[in-house]
Parts: sequence; structure tokens; C-alpha cells
Amino acid sequence: MLNYKNNNLVDVKKIILFSVYLFVLSSCANKIPLNSFEKEVPKSAPNYSNMDHWAAHPEKSDYSDLKPKNLLNDTLSLDSVDVFYVYPSLYFDGLEWNADFNNKKSNKKIGHLALKNQASVFSGLANIYSPYYRQMHYHGYMDNINGLKAFNFAYKDVENAFIYYLENFNNGNRIVLAGHSQGTHHLQKLLKDYILLHDSVLKKIELCYFIGDFFVENFAVNDYPICESPKDLNCYLSWNSFPYGSSYSHTKTDLISVTNPISWRNNEVASLYNMHKGILFNNYKIIRGGNKLKQEKILSAKVDNGLLWVEIENFPLLRLYNKFLKGDYHALDYNLFWMNIRENFYIRMSKK
Repeated sequence: MLNYKNNNLVDVKKIILFSVYLFVLSSCANKIPLNSFEKEVPKSAPNYSNMDHWAAHPEKSDYSDLKPKNLLNDTLSLDSVDVFYVYPSLYFDGLEWNADFNNKKSNKKIGHLALKNQASVFSGLANIYSPYYRQMHYHGYMDNINGLKAFNFAYKDVENAFIYYLENFNNGNRIVLAGHSQGTHHLQKLLKDYILLHDSVLKKIELCYFIGDFFVENFAVNDYPICESPKDLNCYLSWNSFPYGSSYSHTKTDLISVTNPISWRNNEVASLYNMHKGILFNNYKIIRGGNKLKQEKILSAKVDNGLLWVEIENFPLLRLYNKFLKGDYHALDYNLFWMNIRENFYIRMSKK
């Protein structure tokens, strides 16, 4: 078991306020595209032979290399594992349907919010590859015509980056796909439209994190199933986090597959509080139960009708947290379970 140095009450209050500010800032769409997709001048495409066109890469220093400040003594390690990570929607306020991957301000946000909070969970355990791509504007999810075209345009960057990675960087290593929100949607398409059509590539894909999506399809068992136990490989994991008791206006169908990222089961049994390992906060430290706040428990999770219900107890300023996140923990799908993800990844990938 790893040891952690915990924060005091004042620090946690500051952390929550700052974290809420960052995620609210990143999730507010102030501007939307005005023209149709066809009327826009296409932006230059990434050249993945150029290291500057990768948000994360083993041959450069980036936010995915970081470890939480109170986890620097973590000695977990794995050999010959690559993670191909695709970041979520962080393009909210532009006037065009696809982002410019050369935008320094946007790239800083990608590093600070996505790589630092999500991709870093694999730091020291895998080689992390994350391509910059001309991501679809967030408003594309509300526009079935222009949005679909913008999504497919962005997807081609992801596919091209993955093919370039396979041909130039993989070197026979085991492969894990990891994404969040729009990144997950691109990886689902990559699996269906490219990987499942190439058996030699499919054999390399040992695990997929399809995080932050409501309707992850149940791939045929012979193709790529959902993981059912904490040690399964050659399968995918999926969850979308909401406060306990939330409901969503969709009909329960066989296409809804959800993993509990504490128990690592896809049943509807709630996890025990003592199974939760720790939350990653925006001061880049791990907080868990039993710390100086005298918290005997922090977090439990339960799968319900396509959602992951998260129950948080004895936590400072929880009402404020919920108010600003509007009853949706989507932005924290990795942070809330950061230590569980990391330790389980190590356990799964140590099997071979």
C-alpha cells in the first residue's frame, strides 16, 4: 500500500474552490460557430513526425510525466506498455467548427487540465502518446449536420496519429487506449473503423478506457467486450459520473455498459468506502479518507441505468462543489478515482 501526506481543512477549501473554477471555466461555451462547416477554410493538418504536434510523447517533457506531490515515492513500474490517450473537448469558445491545433493558449489548457489530471494516471507505468488534433467545437454535439462533419474531420487526425504511432513508435509494445468525452468518441470510432478491421493491430490492444460517454456500445463478444472483473484484459472500461440518485432521460437498453471504477465490476453493487483509494485535486495532491480531517470515508460508487452514481460523505464544501458542477461529475471522471485507476492498471497489466 502506498503512503500519502494529506492536507489540512484550509488547504482543501482552497483546492475545491480552485478546482471548481477551472472546470467551470473549461465547460462554459461562450461562443459558437456562425458559418456552415463547408464555408470554413480548413486548418493545416498535424504532421506527426513533428514532436511539437504531440501533446504527450515519451521523447519530450510534458504534463503527463507528472506524479502527485504526495506520491513522488511511488515505485510502481511496468515494461513495454504504451498508452495512446485522446483528450476531451476543451474547445468551447471559438467561432469555427474545428480547433487550431497550433493554438498555444489551447494547448496549455490541454496540458494543464487533460494531461495533468487524466493522462498522468499512467505516469511511470507506460509510455504515453497523445496527439494534438483539430478537435470538434463543443457545440458540435448540438448540431447534427455541421457537428458530425466536424467530428469526422477531427477523427481523421486521431486515426492518422495512431497509424503513425504504430509504424514509428510502437516497436512491439502492448497497447492501451485511453480517452475522455470527445476523446473517447474518437477512440470508439478508431476501434470500430480501423482496429477491428486489422487483426494484427487488434491483437496488440489489451485494454480500452472509454470514459465519459453515456452510450458505449457493447461490442460483440468475439470483437471487444466490456471488462467484467478487476484483472480482465482485452476488453474496455466505461463510466460517466453523477451524484448519487441522479437520473437521465434515456431508456435502459443493452447498449449501456458501465464499469464501477472502484470495484471494477459492471454490476449494480455499490462499492464500500474503504475500497476507495484517493481523489486527485487541482493542487496536484491525493486526498483520501482517514486523513487529518478525520474523514473515515469519502467516496462510494454504484452503477445505475447507464450512470455511475457517486456518493461523497464528510467532504468540505460539497454543496458548493455540486452547485458549480450542476449535478454532473463528468469533468472529474478520472480525478475522483485517480488512485483506483492507477493501482488497478498496474494489477491488470502485470498479469503478463
